[in-house]
Amino acid sequence: MGTKRIRVSVVCTSGELSEKIRSGVCVDHGMCFVDAKRASESLHEFVARTLPAVVICEIATSADIGIGNALRRVASTEAEHPFNLIYAVSHSSVKLIQDVYVDGVSSMIFTSDDSKDISTAISRVAAGQHHISPSVFRCLPDLHIRSFYSLLNGATFTPSRLPEGSLSAREELVLKLIAYGFSTKEIAAEMRLSTKTVETYKSRGSDKLSLSTRASIVKYGALRGWFNIYQH
Repeated sequence: MGTKRIRVSVVCTSGELSEKIRSGVCVDHGMCFVDAKRASESLHEFVARTLPAVVICEIATSADIGIGNALRRVASTEAEHPFNLIYAVSHSSVKLIQDVYVDGVSSMIFTSDDSKDISTAISRVAAGQHHISPSVFRCLPDLHIRSFYSLLNGATFTPSRLPEGSLSAREELVLKLIAYGFSTKEIAAEMRLSTKTVETYKSRGSDKLSLSTRASIVKYGALRGWFNIYQH
């Protein structure tokens, strides 16, 4: 028996996104595009008809945020056929990213991201992980690593703090960014460090927590509440 494929459905106003996901994810035999939401059906009807593992919701206007919030409510109450949600933001609505981010959405891509990046997002979200596209992250106002650290921890950046046992603040930050899907190269660029230094922080932090893979880092972070960055 073959591996169960990830069922992907979309809620969007443009046929372009549907076609991109249809042609992009179908290249990956671990996924299948089911359908887009029809104008005549409710969100509950859409979910019941397509039975998705992942729903991608296009955010082109502020009204779409309301649709996304309604989808999140459906997802939170769907016990028989659970699914996870990804927001796809267009460049024309880039000003909405901050509102979406602060609203508590932990998985977001750009509609212009290439098919490979979208497939990666789908795979991670289907597995219960979080994925914020690096291209989206860079569009957050006043982006710098300290503001992201504050969002993760609900406090200002304090390098001397040791919040995770014996981890240093930078070891913790590197592991959190890895858990969020950033590569060593991307982390190095944001923190203005060499990739070798980032690898050292990663190695030291992983050794202290006995974590040998990215999956184990994500699991550890989920248990420790690393992704609960929107609680007040």
